[in-house]
Amino acid sequence: MARFVIITPEMGEAVLQHLRESFFADEPLNKAVSLCERGQPHAALERLCTATMADGLSVAAMDGDTVLGVALNGIFRDLDLFNAYRVDSILECRIISVSDKARGKGLAKELMKRSIDIAKEHGFKLFKVDATGAYSQRICSGLGLRTLARCATRSTAMRTGCRSSTCRRPTTRSP
Repeated sequence: MARFVIITPEMGEAVLQHLRESFFADEPLNKAVSLCERGQPHAALERLCTATMADGLSVAAMDGDTVLGVALNGIFRDLDLFNAYRVDSILECRIISVSDKARGKGLAKELMKRSIDIAKEHGFKLFKVDATGAYSQRICSGLGLRTLARCATRSTAMRTGCRSSTCRRPTTRSP
């Protein structure tokens, strides 16, 4: 049975290692552009994850000392959602990740639910997530999050020869 905890600074390296083994290689946009190899570090992604964890609002599913999954939640500071929804802060779930061994047990849904609860507990009026994968889209829909915008997901050849996919735009809900 997984226990859920707020991610502390001391957990940072274990969380990053989990992400190297799962999210960095499995996330649809990362996979589309062959951004990372499983288990390998990626400096820019790790900087984003470390900065997000520093906000102190992220949650992990744990089995003993093993990270089974994470929801990295950070304070959103971009776009014009602030004026559109008349709020001064937004909690954004930037990453949902579950290890291969722990998938299919509802951990991602529970991590997302707990992230929404964290948003409520900390007084956020809006919760945002970019759901780029089919599983995360189903989870968001099942938890009542409303899709604000969609982008078609398709592979396109760019002048550089890279393949990329466009992502889905913010899915949000008032906590």
